[in-house]
Amino acid sequence: MGYVKEHNIKAICFDIDGTFYPKWKMDIRLVLVSLFHLPFAIKYSKMRKQIRKEDGLKNLPPLSRRESVARCTSIIWGDSSLLSIDKFERMEKRIFHDAYLRLYRNIRSAKNLKEALFLAKSSGYKLACLSDFPIGVKLEAMGISEYFDVVISSEDIGRFKPSLTPFKVASEKLGVSSSKILYVGDSYAKDILGAKNAKMHSCLILSKNKKEYTEYDIYAKNWKDFILKVLDT
Repeated sequence: MGYVKEHNIKAICFDIDGTFYPKWKMDIRLVLVSLFHLPFAIKYSKMRKQIRKEDGLKNLPPLSRRESVARCTSIIWGDSSLLSIDKFERMEKRIFHDAYLRLYRNIRSAKNLKEALFLAKSSGYKLACLSDFPIGVKLEAMGISEYFDVVISSEDIGRFKPSLTPFKVASEKLGVSSSKILYVGDSYAKDILGAKNAKMHSCLILSKNKKEYTEYDIYAKNWKDFILKVLDT
């Protein structure tokens, strides 16, 4: 019997980057995006890390887009004026979001992912995605958008994993208690610890450092292994 049936799981929520496809593919794209805008890219990366550190595992109210951008500009430039907010939004869109749309049009999913999603969906589980990065065309490019009931980018709520907030929003949108959700991701710090804090079950997948970690509920070395351990009926 697979993990989801054994534990009466009703929904499965997935990370995307590094989970649906190898992390090195994301890293290459991030380098390409940042290469010609290095000063802003460095500040942008540090800003996200600071927000993650400040919020930690806390349950905080979602932020509106304007509130979130004001926080970003205050960290990057020490200024949250309307001019700085407008400048940030233009730069973020041009440097990151527009580039993501171009660079992810040809992304390919990890082997056996589509089979895993098909089996999960056809078995009656609700499926969701929760990513810290813009989702854009990723799901369509991988040919898997049809499987998901809920798709959330943490950027839309101004809170990044492992904060409790995005996990709580995912649970609410799914209409499923967190104790009946399995969260699947490759990042121990963001996905596994975040899911544990949200009282969700957790599956660490594709990570090569699993021996260093202890808090996940189940580990899958690849998507074929996921099918056998998690979905097998």
